[in-house]
Amino acid sequence: MPQLIAYLNGSYLPLSQAKVSVLDRGFLFGEGVYEVVYHHAGKPIAMQDHELRLKRSLDELGIAQPTESLSDISQKLITDQGMDNAKIYWHITRGVDTTRQHIPEKNLKPTVLVIAWPEPDHAIAQGPETIKALLTPDIRWQRCDIKSTMLAPNCIAKIRAQQLGFQEAIFHRDQIVTEGTSTCLFIIKEGILQTHPQDHWILPSITRKQIIQIAREHQIPVIEKPFTIDQMLGADEVLIGSTTTIIATVTQIDDHLIGDGKSGTFAKQFFKWFFEQA
Repeated sequence: MPQLIAYLNGSYLPLSQAKVSVLDRGFLFGEGVYEVVYHHAGKPIAMQDHELRLKRSLDELGIAQPTESLSDISQKLITDQGMDNAKIYWHITRGVDTTRQHIPEKNLKPTVLVIAWPEPDHAIAQGPETIKALLTPDIRWQRCDIKSTMLAPNCIAKIRAQQLGFQEAIFHRDQIVTEGTSTCLFIIKEGILQTHPQDHWILPSITRKQIIQIAREHQIPVIEKPFTIDQMLGADEVLIGSTTTIIATVTQIDDHLIGDGKSGTFAKQFFKWFFEQA
């Protein structure tokens, strides 16, 4: 596979040569945000939503907005590298200080990194993936609505899940289910789609927004209301979603089968509808 090209602070260069200062506040303090944009068949999905969420995350952390067009940079990387389906990664930090100090220097220029990775096409005819998930306490900070690069708790949970033979971990706080380590979460009960309300405990997931919109377009009732672990385990279907996963069926949580332990009707239908509108 040819060497991938990255964009870093105004330059296009081989990914292996992209270097960031050790005094970058993203490296020292985790002061950074990111986005992942999926390009399907050469077309970005929900680009404007990703741009708006990135702006909001930067504003919440008080990081300067980048002056360059990330969508234009993304398109150039995809075109120049001959990609059709791609995962685009945007990474913005507060920038580089002259020394390590908690209060940043004024008027720092943000560090801007963009990488395009080739992404295999979804086998749409085969339907959504099926996965098993581990239930785990949500130990993240109280601003999960910011798409921050401070992902240590997410990584801890995901690594533990993998070690135990699961593909994802599902967070809960005091028995209230929130979301996955890198996915939004839905349950289906008696034909009603339910998800945790959009607040500071969950990421404003763009896939979540798209699935809710699709449900309403097809007259499927939607409830944005907290639900418990017991309610999730008793659901007819449990679905997760993300920018590149789109929709997957959770067939098992810990040692408990969901429904009949197979991909459900709603998961298959949402997966089909998603690509019909993409």
